[in-house]
Amino acid sequence: MTRPILSVVVVNWNTRALLKACLESIQRETLTPTEIWVVDNGSADHSPEMVAADFPDVRLIANDHNLGFAAANNQALPQARGRYVLLLNSDTVVLDHALDRMVSFMENHPEAGAVGCKLLNGDGTLQPSAHNFYSTMGSLVENKLVALFWKKRSARTRFLSYWDHESTRQVDWVTGACLLVRRDVVETVGLLDERFFMYGEEIDWQMRMAKVGHRVYFLSEAAIIHLGGASSARVPDRMRRQEYHSRALLIDKHYGRITRLTFHAKTALGIGFWRAVNALRGRKVSWG
Repeated sequence: MTRPILSVVVVNWNTRALLKACLESIQRETLTPTEIWVVDNGSADHSPEMVAADFPDVRLIANDHNLGFAAANNQALPQARGRYVLLLNSDTVVLDHALDRMVSFMENHPEAGAVGCKLLNGDGTLQPSAHNFYSTMGSLVENKLVALFWKKRSARTRFLSYWDHESTRQVDWVTGACLLVRRDVVETVGLLDERFFMYGEEIDWQMRMAKVGHRVYFLSEAAIIHLGGASSARVPDRMRRQEYHSRALLIDKHYGRITRLTFHAKTALGIGFWRAVNALRGRKVSWG
């Protein structure tokens, strides 16, 4: 059997219709020799049966419960045979040979350890996908509450969430909805940290890459549709808590004492503020 150049790993949890569209788009828009892995996290919507019936060439791992995003990817990554491995969300649609473009970029840029692409919402608008690593100042600039009072967007463009994503450039990290990594980089830095059930695992991974000298790039010439949150929207309060816990884990793992203290203080103030706002609106939101 010919060894694939690209291994695509798609983790799924109860997004059967979206998963089918995702897999169809990979097959339709990808010329690079590719193997596809689907890791199903105990879906109740018959996703595994659909994959087995409609995509017999896809390698399927069917778990009996939800292991989380990192652990599910880690089941497939050691078995993936491609020179490059791609983490791809199940709620994505590949456009205009995006994966081929990403592989070509990596082939022509040996200094690149990983690359991400442009993410578009379902209506075609931009979804920011290139970011700076966390800093206290950056978190304040990107805070939604601060943004209400600081309208001058040009003053914030060095914080990549406010960048127009119209050029290819080196960045700190790209969103894990579509993240292509060299196999030898995975072998160097290790698998995803399974303490991150969901959210933050790709940031931790790319921080570990940066610490050993691997560069991460954003490729503007490649684009996919990312509907975003199709699985997490089913349990919004639980996912909101999970996002906070993942951020806290990331800060505690990679940052010094001062940054950890300011992060936890700012987070506590933010939670208190939004609890008060939601109380006035008559809504109860759980964070604990």
